Amino acid sequence: MRTRRWGRVGAALVLLCLSPTLAATSAAAAETAGCTRSGCTGKDPIVMGCDADAQVIEQINQGNDIEIKLVWSPACQATWAKVSVNPLYQQPVYAALWQTPTLGGFAAPRPTPSITTSNPSGVSPMGDWKMTSKACWNRRNDNWEPEPLLYEEGGKVIPTALINGDCTDWI
Repeated sequence: MRTRRWGRVGAALVLLCLSPTLAATSAAAAETAGCTRSGCTGKDPIVMGCDADAQVIEQINQGNDIEIKLVWSPACQATWAKVSVNPLYQQPVYAALWQTPTLGGFAAPRPTPSITTSNPSGVSPMGDWKMTSKACWNRRNDNWEPEPLLYEEGGKVIPTALINGDCTDWI
């Protein structure tokens, strides 16, 4: 029991010593942020300085070829999608931050700039942190959500076996 008590006391002392450092880091990130909350919607996270304290909420990989992350900035309180593609990957890749109102509604994409072998990474415009979000990639187009169970296009159902892509979980 004595060891456990000292363990708790030691942890409390470490947190007490680190708290000014953590607070200073958060304050510095907040000062460099060019926008907050819904004021970030549709803006570039790098230009606005929101990538300074960016945290990956969820990440998925397609082998060694495609990596997509759902990213969040505590200072900006905004989310965005970040995609990286192996420069040797020969197929087109489209990525987007998909968002839907937390209490329900239609999902809407915020696509990244075109991902090509000469431009193998990109970030989507930011979205409102209060909305439910996910990051997706696909090989079809900017507005294609690779997750629904049934696809309809032009009045026809498209078999899901023809769809290539993946999404993080809704967060």
